[in-house]
Amino acid sequence: VDQPRSTKKSRQATVFAIVPTAGSLPQSADPQGLTGRAWLGLFVASMSYVLVLDALAIAVAFPEIERAFPSAARTTLAWITTGFTIAIAAVMLLVGQLADRIGWRRTFVIGMVTFVCFALVGAGAPNVGVLIAARVAQGASAALFTVTAFPLALPAFPLNRRGTAMGWIGVGGATAALLGPVVGGTLITLTSWRAGLLLPIPLCVLAAVVAPRVLDERRGDARPIDLFGFLLGGSGAATLALVILQRWWLLSPAAVLLLLGFGLRVARHRYPLVSPEVFRDRRYLWASISQIATQMSIFAWFFSMPLFLVNVWGWSTFASGVAMAVPMLLSFNSVLAGRYADLRGYRTVLVTGGLIATSGLVWWIIALNRQPSSFTLVVGLIVFGWGAGQVGVLGMGAALNSLDDRLLAEGNAALQTNRRLVQGLGAATVLAILGSRDTSSLAAFRWAWTFAAAGYFVSAIVMWWYPPDRREHPEA
Repeated sequence: VDQPRSTKKSRQATVFAIVPTAGSLPQSADPQGLTGRAWLGLFVASMSYVLVLDALAIAVAFPEIERAFPSAARTTLAWITTGFTIAIAAVMLLVGQLADRIGWRRTFVIGMVTFVCFALVGAGAPNVGVLIAARVAQGASAALFTVTAFPLALPAFPLNRRGTAMGWIGVGGATAALLGPVVGGTLITLTSWRAGLLLPIPLCVLAAVVAPRVLDERRGDARPIDLFGFLLGGSGAATLALVILQRWWLLSPAAVLLLLGFGLRVARHRYPLVSPEVFRDRRYLWASISQIATQMSIFAWFFSMPLFLVNVWGWSTFASGVAMAVPMLLSFNSVLAGRYADLRGYRTVLVTGGLIATSGLVWWIIALNRQPSSFTLVVGLIVFGWGAGQVGVLGMGAALNSLDDRLLAEGNAALQTNRRLVQGLGAATVLAILGSRDTSSLAAFRWAWTFAAAGYFVSAIVMWWYPPDRREHPEA
């Protein structure tokens, strides 16, 4: 009689050793739904979109900066933005592996804190040299929280809820795009250009303070840092950025060789900066290619539409800014699109979104002419904005959702680096198509919109081949 009792007790002990208590379950395993802490973590991660706020505020402040430093050439002042972009593109590849060693949350907080410090330096800059140096340092700091933000927040959500999570992150980006020109422009008008650099500081401080309370510390596979690989990849990304942004075409062969060398290093080195396992994932690969196409297109549109409204239709800068806000408002549809992606998969959402955005651009190519027509413009803005909002942040979700959680930082580092580089390429391409700064050629703008439409159409075609993922639908 005693022996069965002993066996029964041992079985009970085994069961309780295997099944965790409710308090020890991970946030994403809560059978009653997601906790408030998971949503707060997502809110903190969305603060990485202070980069959008910062970029738009700097764009608004640029004329005031020119007046504040009249002896500085415009090509020199352009390094305020060019230096930032080059720094963030060059450092991102290193951040993934660095964060795996010291912790993703710690890297995120360090990035926010140093971004604030260098913003203060830039705002108090006595000359152009200090301002440019501060912006370069800010770019490197921004790489720290840009790479780690999404990987920190997404693991708190089950796979079949991450589309919704990315949709809400998209709301953060749309809000920043709406508020940046308005709030930044108001502060700069009331004070000076220095307010533009100070604008992101409150959100960065809030993120740095709240992150340790709502985000769990996470790490990937800690490996020795490949410094030579970083020199190849970082130098290649920086050189390519110089070719694109400054049109230093003679550096093109060097950029190609450096990036090819980096690719070989990743394929053959024992501890590469980005694990080859990331690129072997077909879903990540197809979604990344799709993102390259859409990011070129959206920045081509960003730079071409205001120029068309001002140079061809004769609208004021303020009126063109109001028109550009319409697609930003429609970008809030990313929440609905994200929920649909959770239910039916990413392919349908991103294919239809790409085709809808293409339709809006084709409408402008056919219908817009020299005679101003607000109706024709707004129809295109609504259609284009709906499609662009559907594919923007969810394209990143389609790539990251296919990766194992331990690879999220590395995968996001590679994805964000590609996005930064092709954004500049899209802007540079459309400016080359338009030619003269004061161009008013309707044909040139139609070619620019054709380039943008082609990108969204290619994105839709690429995502048609995106493999279905049963992990998104565990009930299937």
